[in-house]
Amino acid sequence: MIKTVKLSKFNGELCENLYANVLLMDASNFNDITVLFNNVISSISNKNWLKFRDIDYLQNVLHHGGFIVGCYVENTLIACALCEPPSGDYLNNLYDIGMNEDEINSTYVSGYVMVDPLYRGNSLHKILLETRIEESIARGKSHILTAVAAENIFSLRTILSLGFEMQLQRENQYGINRYILLKKLDSASSKDKEIIA
Repeated sequence: MIKTVKLSKFNGELCENLYANVLLMDASNFNDITVLFNNVISSISNKNWLKFRDIDYLQNVLHHGGFIVGCYVENTLIACALCEPPSGDYLNNLYDIGMNEDEINSTYVSGYVMVDPLYRGNSLHKILLETRIEESIARGKSHILTAVAAENIFSLRTILSLGFEMQLQRENQYGINRYILLKKLDSASSKDKEIIA
């Protein structure tokens, strides 16, 4: 376990004594990710904002040096996100930004963020992003790249509040206009900085 966080909302209502554990996930958690995906995808209007990652994809993330962060209330996964080495369009974006091979090899792509609709309003997206930043620093990475749908202003605000900078604007294969953002990681660690939600 990485840390425990106190939650203040459940199903949009204030609550007390609700805690969640943030941890690194492994293959034993992959079915939980599928269940969470199904809960999340049924609640969003634009299904193209979130694409399914099968077990082979998740296994490849771990096999190629990436990691998956999960947030559990008891035995229920309520939020997760991953970091993986760049490939495909993300790799092309890094070249377009002007990064060299060493910088690219020291970069994670952060994405596949999901928060159970019953637990929205607890800053879990921010908590998971802070955790991915801290874990990336611990793994010796120098940058994190992420993409967000231009319409998703709540996620965009969170990402910008944690020091990511807008680099590119691209349309993906589903016609979704997305911002590509990059953060240079500070090896002094984000734990030394107070971040206000």
